Parts: sequence; structure tokens; C-alpha cells
Amino acid sequence: MKNPLFKKELALLATLLFAAFGVRMIFFSNIGYSNDTQTYQAWFNTAATHGIRVFYNVVGWCDYPPFNVYFFWLFGVLARSLSLFGSNLFVYIMKLLPNLFDVATAGLIFFFVQKRLNLKWALLATGAYAFNPAVIFDAAVWGQFDAVYTFFLMLSLMLVFHNKPKLAIICFTLGILTKPQSIALAPLLIFLIYRKFNWRGLFISLLTAILTVIIVILPFEWSNPVMFLSNIYLGAYQGYSFTTINAFNLWGFGGMWQPETVASFISGWLLFLAAAALAVYFVHKNFSKSNEIAVLFAAFVLFFAFFMLPTRIHERYLFPAIAVLASLIPFLKKIRPLYIVLTATCLVNQAYVLSFLNAGTFIQADDPVALSVSLINTIAFLYVLMIIVKELWGNLQLNPFKNADSVPGENKHTCSSTNEI
Repeated sequence: MKNPLFKKELALLATLLFAAFGVRMIFFSNIGYSNDTQTYQAWFNTAATHGIRVFYNVVGWCDYPPFNVYFFWLFGVLARSLSLFGSNLFVYIMKLLPNLFDVATAGLIFFFVQKRLNLKWALLATGAYAFNPAVIFDAAVWGQFDAVYTFFLMLSLMLVFHNKPKLAIICFTLGILTKPQSIALAPLLIFLIYRKFNWRGLFISLLTAILTVIIVILPFEWSNPVMFLSNIYLGAYQGYSFTTINAFNLWGFGGMWQPETVASFISGWLLFLAAAALAVYFVHKNFSKSNEIAVLFAAFVLFFAFFMLPTRIHERYLFPAIAVLASLIPFLKKIRPLYIVLTATCLVNQAYVLSFLNAGTFIQADDPVALSVSLINTIAFLYVLMIIVKELWGNLQLNPFKNADSVPGENKHTCSSTNEI
């Protein structure tokens, strides 16, 4: 017989998620960026009409990796069965996909927090993400698909926590096959699998990743799998050789869409690799404590650094950092103001860029909004690096997470990770 308390918790979660999805549906009628909507409609229609196998041969141009095509086909068939192609109602089908994944991510946050703290904190963290205006804008207003790969990355971390490396690497690989920026999590995930399951576990995980890729691309028409994937990934990446693609980050001080140089490309990636090494070292120093919170904080640093430092970054690439931060709200007091700040900058970045895209104009190099938000994001990033440096080499070096955070209500679970940076 199921615990009545468990049923009550599920009912509360379902109510919260249903309400969050209802809020999102209010914005479904918004066209977002008309060029994006028309492109998605063409991709959905092509997949539904011609199938998965010849999609890339028929569509003409598509810079989305192959796992997306399965979604294009499924929701395209739904749109065609409802005669929505060419109709203003198509946008509802297009936005249904990312918003379902968005709500699913909120569910992951709930179960992670509820298992380690209590129902009140779980609902708070879940609500903070589910009703986050920047998150809602991305999926419900603009209709972008960032929620899809974010779900797979969050799930991969949760599976590593539960000692399921093969399932974790499958989810991570699906993230890569959805959006290439998922690669930001790779250094941390590789380190975790190696430390928890040694070289053998890492080797098996690598084979699992390769097998996952083969299974996903097998239905497509290709003669050489390496060339098939490289043409998709490198072709898309090479088409954006600019310092920043409307991302208000470190490169935003020089203006949007500035031509990338070899020096800027190399320096951007070197800075990211340095930040990634610092984040992984941070987890290494805390690994003996089996501290899941340290892992999530490192994942946040990777996502934030990936948005701030490399070139060719789009305005939406901060998206997964919001999900990780939301799951950390109950545990780390110092990130709560950061969550508010990054929510604001992420929302402003997206909304401001979308207004220029729909107007058919470009953001100027001296634009005060772009410069101001770039500055705020830079200060926030330096603040995050300061936290890590202080924890590693400051007064708290021996126990970076030693001061227990207060939890409202009565704790149902005790866990060493309910501590404070």
C-alpha cells in the first residue's frame, strides 16, 4: 500500500506543474521570431512528409543535430493530422515540445530536493524554476528548444548520483545529439564517472556513448557516420564565426556579431578550459565527502563559463545554468541573489534580442542595454569564481560545506549535502 503522504506530495507536484504549464500556454499564441517559426514549420513538415531517413537530403538546410529530427517527425505528424501546417495554430504544436521537457525538468528538481530535504523546499525550488520568467520566455514566448537538452543534462547528473553511469552517459549523449552546447558538461561528467567507476567504467561509458550515437543515426541515410555527423556539427558551427551571436557576455563589450579572429577563438576556449579545470578540481577536493551539491555547483560554473567565455555563443546559452541554480536554492544561501540576477539578465538578453530580430535590425556596439547586461554578467561570473577560490584556498579549505543551512519545517531526510558554501 502506498504511503498517503507520498500520494499527497505527488498531488502537490502535479498541481504545481499543471499550473506552470498553464501559464506557459498563455504565451503560446505569441509568434516569437517569425523566421524561426517558419523554419521549424518547414522542418516539422519535411520530417512528417518524407520521414526520418532522407530528412537531411530533402530539407535543404538544417543545423540541428539528428536526435531533433525524431521530435520533428513525431510532432510534425501530429500537426499534419490536425491540418495545422500553414495555420497560425502550428505554433502551439511547435511550443508544446520544449515546454513539456521544461515541466519535466522542474519535476527532476522536485525529486532531487525532496529526497534530500523536505517537501517545502522541494516545492520552492521547483516553483522557482517552473515559474522562472526567463525560462518561460525561452520556451513559451520564443519557442526555442533549449529545454530539451537541458532536461537530458540534468537527468544525466541525477543518474550519476544514483550510480547509473551507462544510463547517465546515454542521456548526456542524447543531449549532445540535441544541442552541441551540451558539451559544456563533458569535463565534469567524465571526471565523475572515472572517480566513481574507475577506468573500466569510463571505457564502458565511452562504448555506451558510441552505441547510442549509432542507434540514433542508424535510421538516417549515410555512407560514412563520421562525415555525416561532422557535416552537421561543423557545418553549423562554422556558419557563426563571430565573437558573440547576441550573447551579452565577455565579448559583448566589443559589440554583437563582430568577426572572430584566430586569437579571439583560441583565447575564448582557453579561458573556458581554465574555468572547467577549476570547476572539476573543486569537485575533486570535495569528492571524498560525496557531496552532490559541489557537483551541481561545478555544473553551474561550467554552463555559466560556457556562456561567458568562448566565442560564437548565442543569447540563450545561459539557459541550463538557470536549471542547475534552481536546484541549488535550498542548499546554498550565496547563490540565491545570483539566481535572481541571472534570471534578470537572461530574460533581458532574450527579450531585447528578440525585439531587434523581429524589427530586422542589429544591436549596435555601443548599445547601453547590451553593455550594461554584459557588465552585470561579468561581475556575476567573477563573483562565482571568487566563491570557488575562497572555498579552495581560503579559511574553509578543509571543509568547504560545513555550515548547515536552515530548513523550514521538519526535515524528512538528513544528508551531508544540506550545507552552505
